Amino acid sequence: MTTFICVFEPTTEARTNNGAVSLTIALNAANAKIAAATAMIKLSEVFPDSMDNFNVDEPIICEDAVGSPRPALDQFDEKFAVENEFDGEKWHPIKYKEFKKLATKPRVAALLMFGKTQITDKEYTSTLKYLNESEEEPKIRHIATGLAEITKVSLMDADETMEIAQAVYEYADDNVTIEEATALGESWLKDEPKVETVEIEMTPEEPILKRDYAMIDTEIALALIGGVDFDAIRSADIRKAKELISNDDKSWKRLSMDLRTFPSVLDIPRENIFALVTEAREKPELFDDANARKAFIDSKLGTNSPKVTSLGSGRFAVDNLDAKPANDETTKEEAEPVKPEKQKRSSKKKDSPAKTEKEPVKEVVVETEQAQAPVVNHPVEPVVEIANVQQDDFQHRASVLDEVLNKGDNDNLSIWKRVQRTDARFTKPLEGMGFVGTSINSTYMFMRATEIFGPIGEGWGYEVIEEKLIDGKPLVEPVLDERNKQVATRFLRDGDGSLFCEQNHSIKIRFWYIIECETRGEFESYGATPYRYQTQYGMKVDGEAIKKSLTDAIKKALSMLGFSSDVFMGMHDNPEYVASNKLEYEIKAATDNAEDITRIRKELDEKFTKHTETMRSAVTQNELRGIASTLTREIATHAKLAKERGDSEYEKYLNGRLRRLKEIENECLDQLKQKEEAI
Repeated sequence: MTTFICVFEPTTEARTNNGAVSLTIALNAANAKIAAATAMIKLSEVFPDSMDNFNVDEPIICEDAVGSPRPALDQFDEKFAVENEFDGEKWHPIKYKEFKKLATKPRVAALLMFGKTQITDKEYTSTLKYLNESEEEPKIRHIATGLAEITKVSLMDADETMEIAQAVYEYADDNVTIEEATALGESWLKDEPKVETVEIEMTPEEPILKRDYAMIDTEIALALIGGVDFDAIRSADIRKAKELISNDDKSWKRLSMDLRTFPSVLDIPRENIFALVTEAREKPELFDDANARKAFIDSKLGTNSPKVTSLGSGRFAVDNLDAKPANDETTKEEAEPVKPEKQKRSSKKKDSPAKTEKEPVKEVVVETEQAQAPVVNHPVEPVVEIANVQQDDFQHRASVLDEVLNKGDNDNLSIWKRVQRTDARFTKPLEGMGFVGTSINSTYMFMRATEIFGPIGEGWGYEVIEEKLIDGKPLVEPVLDERNKQVATRFLRDGDGSLFCEQNHSIKIRFWYIIECETRGEFESYGATPYRYQTQYGMKVDGEAIKKSLTDAIKKALSMLGFSSDVFMGMHDNPEYVASNKLEYEIKAATDNAEDITRIRKELDEKFTKHTETMRSAVTQNELRGIASTLTREIATHAKLAKERGDSEYEKYLNGRLRRLKEIENECLDQLKQKEEAI
């Protein structure tokens, strides 16, 4: 088996908006085609919701070369493609371009596309290709072209260029023109210290900065990393925030989900978001308690927005942020600042009908705090009633959102992942057809369809739309001499002189299926079978062509839904996959027989002992890793099936075996390294 390195690169949109990075995996396969198919299946299993973020149609595949770096086997690596680059044949440690020698336009575009100041040869080439050939994401192209026309930008270093590029990118609309980008850049250079002041003075109807959920995510990440001066955010802070998001940080992910479901979160001032996350960061217990976290967010964002004063370096002075005990006495001077704030906010809402729901939602939390601190009183009964109705609506929407997220219908690959594997007992080699492949038993596929959708005619079925005979190549007959020796061939002709041809039966069906008695899907599929054809024994006519064509059409339809897709994707040409797949189905079949379960477990223990002894006698690291990876996959398969059966004790035992195997592998690796150093 040969080791292949496969890299899935993110799309330009995913890289720019979501901070997606390249994923690399090393696999042992017979050829590059099988390696690509295996890598794609693993990507769909590990990252099922992120398939659209990567160029899965054109992965970078190459053989592992001696002396070149390589990631760990069978594991996705997010840093390999960042630390190394591909020269068309093999991978080698990365070399960065000298920033000052790059042209201004591709320099700015590269900074925006990759979000870093060190640009590799490969990234620079991708940038040039994007600028000259691609038509997607015109916003970056226009900003790069516009800023390149400013002389001061061409004289900036990497950090300064990144700062102005990101500032213009955040301020600009998606359809920004080159002239507008140039004007924004010149305005930023001319009035840089007053950028934040201008934003505050603008009315809500004319925002300079476009607010969306991606920006909310960035604000959360900035507050979580700490030490950020929110009045003067630097490009380095933005990079750290994007790294936090790309690492799928637990705290960021949970706060992001809670705030995304909060009503009118896009209308909440960014100062309130910063203050909320800054305080939540000091209460780590919130990130493990969803109810406490929701109550905390409601208490901070559900009331009238407190006055927030930025003190710099990530510190804020927040008025009325902490709830006071019920026995505290409040003077008139302490209570008065709240009233004008309420009047000010309510007056802004009068001219904005689209945001009228925001004030009632906040009144509910004010009423809640009255029980704790009776010093704040808003005795307006009608408003409270409306607020209660609106709060109920929010709870309803939250429950609907949870229900939708927990349902599997939103997963486009839900059916595919359930039926993609094929039991090898129902397949056989396909030869003599001009190619070598694997044939699937049609009844097995029909059984799997019945298992997923229900009985034929109720959960799934077909309708014959069209069937016909299609002429093929003309038939010929031998020309014999007087000694019955063939001297030539001639075309067979019908009685009217027309050519007599081979015929193929073709059928067109409409295949339909129903999911969970609700969603009905249907599409067309074709099947074909030779009806009249010539063999070495003469002309032959197949009397069962119609039945075979119908079976072929149904199998083709099921394959488009993912049934037995591992066969159609060539995975059964990989002996390693066939062995792993066969083992999995043998274990599943043995669950009905206690004797078979005992036998399989005993064989696994014996194999573990035998393989570990062989590992201790290995002479090279590749030999050691090969033995360990084979045994790891087999034990992992047993553990996965034990988990599916609910056999927690055996699953725990197998996980212990995996840990012990890893320890033995590390011990053997250390011994081999010591021997190499001694030599």
